[in-house]
Amino acid sequence: EEAYGERNEEGVQVVPRSAFPDDAKVEVGEQFYAQDDQGNPLPLTVTKVEGEDVTVDFNHPLAGKTLNFAVEIKEVRDATPEELAHGHVHGPGGHHH
Repeated sequence: EEAYGERNEEGVQVVPRSAFPDDAKVEVGEQFYAQDDQGNPLPLTVTKVEGEDVTVDFNHPLAGKTLNFAVEIKEVRDATPEELAHGHVHGPGGHHH
């Protein structure tokens, strides 16, 4: 829920095959982009094809999943006075917000 959020079943929709370009390979697992009302890209994945009905999922593939990461700490350094004043780390190149 803190990475890609919970799955939203409203993100699973059935759309007509005609919503895709004529030459598109519309098969389970294929990914496409739609647009929201502001023209922003919305990735979607085809999850089922039945005749002219295509089920698509707008959820991120990792939504609702527990993610575990293996990390190795390479270096530890003291915070700079500026980082202490701001209460957070500043990456390479300094302060950018």
